[in-house]
Amino acid sequence: MLKGSALVKPPQSRRARGSSTVHVESGAAWGIEECRVFVKRQSDYICRPPWRAFLATPTLHREHRALLAWRKLDIGTPEIVAYRQKGTDAVLVVREVSGSQPLQEALEMPGADRNQIVTNLAAALARLHRAHWVHGALYSQHVLVRPEEGYAVIFIDLEKAKHSRRLRENDLSRFWRHNRYFSAAEVDLFEAEYQAAYREPA
Repeated sequence: MLKGSALVKPPQSRRARGSSTVHVESGAAWGIEECRVFVKRQSDYICRPPWRAFLATPTLHREHRALLAWRKLDIGTPEIVAYRQKGTDAVLVVREVSGSQPLQEALEMPGADRNQIVTNLAAALARLHRAHWVHGALYSQHVLVRPEEGYAVIFIDLEKAKHSRRLRENDLSRFWRHNRYFSAAEVDLFEAEYQAAYREPA
């Protein structure tokens, strides 16, 4: 079990102001035994989403909102442990997605059922887009796969997630731009599964 706190990546600033950090910590510190959690802390690290256009809003507020909405849609996301906000300072704590691998690593695992991964990913993205949500940063490390659970797909890091009826194509274009390790046959499979799922009756 992890003791203390370990920085996951270098601290970030937004437009040369504020700060954002991500640490991995023992869940025991947050009332959850036998697991690890990711703790995101932000101070004056803000955005101005349309639904709060006149209020400086921590980007973690936007991520927390998306996490709540996506879980209601049965789209795989980390479990929220805690969310606290005071002014433009915020803390978001989520449970580690155990037994998972980033998308590219999952695809490259020996014996991986790549077609099942592609099918699950296409269905999950189609369900997300049908609900008029976009992720906004679909890099491999932001898409996790759980091989032991039928290659279930989980999306993480939703700070750029938006509820939008017009950004679906942007989301897909960004995904393909940053994930070029699929074969031509897998791209065709993704497109077929995505379109079938996207057009399903509500």
